[in-house]
Amino acid sequence: MKTMRITVLLLTLIPIAIAAAEPRRGQGDRLPNILFIVSDDHGWGDLPSNWDKTEVRLPTLDALAAQGVRFSKYHTVPLCGPSRACMFTGQYSTENGMWRGPGQQPLGSPGYRGIKRDVKMLSERLSEAGYKTGAFGKWHLGALDGEVPNDRGFDEFRGFLAGAHSYWITEKRSRIMHNREPDRTSQGHATELFTGWAEKFIRENTAKDAPFFCYLSYNAVHGPLRTDKSKPASAPEAWVKKATDRGVSFLRSDYVAILEHMDHNIGKLVNVLDELGIADNTLIVFVSDNGGCTMEEGAAGGRYPGNNGPFSGGKATTYQGGLNVPLLMNWKGRLPQGLVSEDEVMHCDIFATLLDASGIPVPKMNGKNPVRGMSLMPHMLSGGKKNIPERTMIFELWGNIGVRKGDYKLWSQIGRNSPDWDVQIAELKKTDLALFDLSNDVAEKNDLRTKLPDVYDSLKKELIDHLANINTEYPGGGSPKGLQKEKSKPQTTTPSPAPKRRSQDQFFKNRDRNEDGVITLEEYIGNPKGRNVPALSRRFKKIDSNGDGELLLQELKAEGK
Repeated sequence: MKTMRITVLLLTLIPIAIAAAEPRRGQGDRLPNILFIVSDDHGWGDLPSNWDKTEVRLPTLDALAAQGVRFSKYHTVPLCGPSRACMFTGQYSTENGMWRGPGQQPLGSPGYRGIKRDVKMLSERLSEAGYKTGAFGKWHLGALDGEVPNDRGFDEFRGFLAGAHSYWITEKRSRIMHNREPDRTSQGHATELFTGWAEKFIRENTAKDAPFFCYLSYNAVHGPLRTDKSKPASAPEAWVKKATDRGVSFLRSDYVAILEHMDHNIGKLVNVLDELGIADNTLIVFVSDNGGCTMEEGAAGGRYPGNNGPFSGGKATTYQGGLNVPLLMNWKGRLPQGLVSEDEVMHCDIFATLLDASGIPVPKMNGKNPVRGMSLMPHMLSGGKKNIPERTMIFELWGNIGVRKGDYKLWSQIGRNSPDWDVQIAELKKTDLALFDLSNDVAEKNDLRTKLPDVYDSLKKELIDHLANINTEYPGGGSPKGLQKEKSKPQTTTPSPAPKRRSQDQFFKNRDRNEDGVITLEEYIGNPKGRNVPALSRRFKKIDSNGDGELLLQELKAEGK
């Protein structure tokens, strides 16, 4: 039987950081360029070098893995915004203000909140160190003044601020921004546009004295995807044909095509680095923000069949399918080739690793809370011989909790969508959580809580201690507990002047399950069992005034007038 020290090591309360011992100099004694690429809702099993049972073919990413380092046990919080916030701050989402994602109202609406203002992002620290910085694609980290990319350390931004966007960008279907202004001139496929902007940024900044930090955040393979054969594909038709010609099912064809099209575009950038002669001075990081959507979980509309390999669950769950996702790092001539690391690492480590690679000391604190990340550079540069110390990793989303330490994982789904941690603590204390041994049970089917009470009690105490010691306030001021109390006040009996509008607000909030600021047809229908799907589909088309297949709150309200 496995053993575990009963002594409670409050690793979640202790700042864990490794300061850079020396700058990681590259070509010509220069600091390295950084190309940081994020895919969206890309499950662990849809990276062929992770899982050979996938239909997806990603030759560029497989080559980067074969020539670099692949982490098979990389963990993240299972939702887009919180995951990205952790990578950019080195903190848990419970600490950096993105405990459930920004309020994804349409651009410019009040309440769209991102990372806390007193928390300094990776991009800000790199900019202060002299890096030229550019962000291209999806942001999803706040849209108020002070939260947009140009306020958070980026010299240039081209992309969209919300959680999702149509793949085909036209003047009619565009929420694209160029820096702080709307961009109605850029048209084409999102993947190709984002890649082109990143390439232009790299070319323009290669000859300069300063290194560059290029953040390329694809919306691939996030919805909306085609689920109706009468609709145009979300991926270019040539790529869909490649998939269907080799037998990929219709339901998977758009999904597979989008990923393969993304891989092709990443290959273009890899070739550009070689062409410019800077491949040996550029650290490439590729990571997915969270697990793939599954039909079983119903995340993001529930019609996008992602592949999470042997794991249960997917996006928005704290099962391994939501937490364990692809991570690759490649630095030609510096990092070992073909290293497959099985050490447990997490989203916060991205922050520490990129700072360390750039010769910037990793801070112990960020705002009012500790930095949780550890630099992975010593581990990689040693060829995996310097192991990552065992530590407790905590992932929280809407009351869904995963606590990982070594082979063991504590899991709960208490369903408390509240930032009042006292509420969660009270609920946790009276709730029986599940305990899994992932070395023997990656599908998380066998609860060992009663068989390993000491392990269970130790992990649960660490979780509760962590929640009890969070210093979290909303980005715009005001404490979560105060807001919670305000919500709990008795409702007035005075009739509302606009009851229908309020109900539409609530309906939109309930249906927008992935909180991307739009409702897809699948989200609008919800669980189709027992519902008049044809009638609901017709009503959706009627409300969708611009015909883009996505409902904004304004469209819903306009239909009710």
